[in-house]
Amino acid sequence: MWRANAGLSLLEYVIGLAILAIVLVGAGLFFVSQPRQLDPVFQFRAVSLAEALAEQVLAVQYDAANNPHAQIRCDGGECNNAPTAAAQANPVLDNFSVVDDFHLWCDDNAITGDALAAQLALTQQQLYARYTVETCVTLETDDAGTAFKKVLIAIADQNGADVSFTLHRYNIR
Repeated sequence: MWRANAGLSLLEYVIGLAILAIVLVGAGLFFVSQPRQLDPVFQFRAVSLAEALAEQVLAVQYDAANNPHAQIRCDGGECNNAPTAAAQANPVLDNFSVVDDFHLWCDDNAITGDALAAQLALTQQQLYARYTVETCVTLETDDAGTAFKKVLIAIADQNGADVSFTLHRYNIR
């Protein structure tokens, strides 16, 4: 005599466990790979923020002693390699007039990405809230002995990933 509610056989139980294990492994792999799938989006945002900042670095004068209207530029010892007084008093992008002003966001004075995006008038500034931006300016010389300013733009997100860019700004105007 056969009963309808006799229960599960051992074979049915093992097959059920195997199917459950396959489903759980698949779901686990899906959730583990999610952060890596979003990395290109965050990297693209970091690059676009760095590109907008690099345009600002290239748009300002090399030095306060330069006079682009009179075609006069500083040479060697004449150059003032320090941020301007206006930028030091209020380190806002609108007050930056020379390359050295960007050194104010170096090391412990890094600016948040959303604050920089607001100053750059980028749309949807909240997308850059997870970033910190650091710009350091150093005076270097190339192999020919020509002085230039090396501008390092480092953008880090809250997960610890960072993207770095280096600009070499020569005194051409």
